[in-house]
Amino acid sequence: MILPSYTEAESPLPPYEADKIPNYTPSLVFSGVALLKKEFDTPWSGSVGSMKAVFLELNSNQLNIYELKDKAVASMVEVLFHHQNHDNRSPRSNSISSSNSDDYVFDGDAYGEDSVEHGPNVFGKLRKKFVSHKAEKKLAQLPAFSQFANNGMLLEPTSDVATATAFARYHRGKMLHSFTLSNLQVGEAPSTNSVSYKEDQTSPTSAVALLKYRNTLRLRIEYCQILLHFWSFYSMVHWYRNLCIGRDLASSLDTRNVTRLKSIPRDYSASNIALLSAAAREALGRFQGDSKRSSLYSESSTSSSSDSDSDSVMSRCTNETACTNYNDYSVEIYGTKIACLEEYFSPVEKQYITNCIPVLNSYDKWVGSRVTVSNYERMLPKNDASNVNENGRVFISPMTFSSVVKTYQKQFKSLSETSTRACKEYYVDDKGLVSIDCQ
Repeated sequence: MILPSYTEAESPLPPYEADKIPNYTPSLVFSGVALLKKEFDTPWSGSVGSMKAVFLELNSNQLNIYELKDKAVASMVEVLFHHQNHDNRSPRSNSISSSNSDDYVFDGDAYGEDSVEHGPNVFGKLRKKFVSHKAEKKLAQLPAFSQFANNGMLLEPTSDVATATAFARYHRGKMLHSFTLSNLQVGEAPSTNSVSYKEDQTSPTSAVALLKYRNTLRLRIEYCQILLHFWSFYSMVHWYRNLCIGRDLASSLDTRNVTRLKSIPRDYSASNIALLSAAAREALGRFQGDSKRSSLYSESSTSSSSDSDSDSVMSRCTNETACTNYNDYSVEIYGTKIACLEEYFSPVEKQYITNCIPVLNSYDKWVGSRVTVSNYERMLPKNDASNVNENGRVFISPMTFSSVVKTYQKQFKSLSETSTRACKEYYVDDKGLVSIDCQ
């Protein structure tokens, strides 16, 4: 049998049709308002500045940071954060009432002991009085800011794209930073309040480095070190979880090592055993508390399985992320109710969770770690006596890198937000940055 030639085929080939590319859908979306402070511009150069209200947008493996469009709203956010979370504030007057005015995050630990006192010095008292007076004048204007009602300013974060898009339309300003989460280091920034309840004392925090405000994460992201101060403990925990997930997504599939979030503290010290016992006692009355919590969430926002239904602090914390009703969790300030999930977790649960989150101190060493630099082409040095840039091999001295980073930061706002940014990995040496992917 002789096979017919290809040109004599009876049925013609089907016409070519270009497949339509599906719309891009990020695997991880999380947004909210926080306060930002940059501690280091590079591993070798510090940064001076105060806390600034920003809008955070986590898009898979990318963290975008925007300023708030309205300066008056941004100022009010900063005053509210200081009023709610600062450890060294004056007693609230009768005109400022709160449902949890006597319940500081860890005021009195799970065992009924009083919290450790960290009294201010004379200069601190004078400054505190001035700041408090200025803050009270600002807070008196709060009823005029209707957007703070029902979490309209996203003080509590959201994973709902429509909510974040609506917020961005009215309140999002210019982009300040855009970071890749590759090689991210993240941990809780020790404060004068939280340090007393950390069980892991392998690397104790210096008292000088303790923050005066709670609910704060410290990030080493790309070549920067920043503080992100959140509205509530609930917000901090969920941002920590999602930043860890985003970091995992930033790794290639070949090298990806999915993080397993801790649900049990590392050490079983005597105080830890007491903590577990207190948690067990509190679990007896948890059913009433859980009925109140469950009203916050829609069924569509909670992933349910036989494992996630277990009575675990961390499983409940990590599965519920989309709030729909804040009536049961709010603080009242000058007659305005503001959503606040600070009391979502009990003091015992907060202590348990905070011992599952690592600590990142401001003075921890950079040497030996990896950093990823996006838009690295704009930060390549000249090939001279202090730097190397040839055949894919790059070495950047600390002084040169600090200089190019300052130049890049000035040019950042003029760059297109949609432009593709190539990344390069470096190893942090005590003498500078050394590229890893040398050819």
